[in-house]
Amino acid sequence: MSRVVRHTVHAVALLVGVPLAGLLTYDIVAVRPHVAGIQSLLASAEPQEASPPAFIRDLIDAGEGSPDAYGARLALAQVYGAEERNAVRRHARELLWQILLPLHLDESGMHGLVVSQAHNGVDAGLAVFAQREYGKSLDDLSPMEAARAVAVIKSPSHYLRDRQRLEARAEWMLERAGYLH
Repeated sequence: MSRVVRHTVHAVALLVGVPLAGLLTYDIVAVRPHVAGIQSLLASAEPQEASPPAFIRDLIDAGEGSPDAYGARLALAQVYGAEERNAVRRHARELLWQILLPLHLDESGMHGLVVSQAHNGVDAGLAVFAQREYGKSLDDLSPMEAARAVAVIKSPSHYLRDRQRLEARAEWMLERAGYLH
């Protein structure tokens, strides 16, 4: 093997191996110790929140793209409490958790984390919001009511204050999720 090829292989191994080793170390030190607590949080949530109905998951995906980033932020809030003041450290931590937490929770668990822990304007959880706003469980919501409930978690104070924007976001999410044609 030529010297150039050997050095290239070593460089590639370092460029790939060092970040992977760092990610694995961070997972072992910072994420794994909290996974059981997050799973118990899901276990103590309303059953419809811990494992949300398919249309709620579809609407979250339509509004957020994936529950991973939002779920990671919610998990970090549970684990570390108040938000980190250092923006660079906070974003780095969120990114690492966004990558690593889905390795420990399945997609339903990530959706459940969003549905059970997201702020809804008064407290947390979409089941509580659905009961308060519509007097119904998550399973019994119409598609538009479900879209409104999921839309609220994006910015509760903004959307609850401006119902026209809430309606517009709900319609956009329903269309994006394939429920409106």
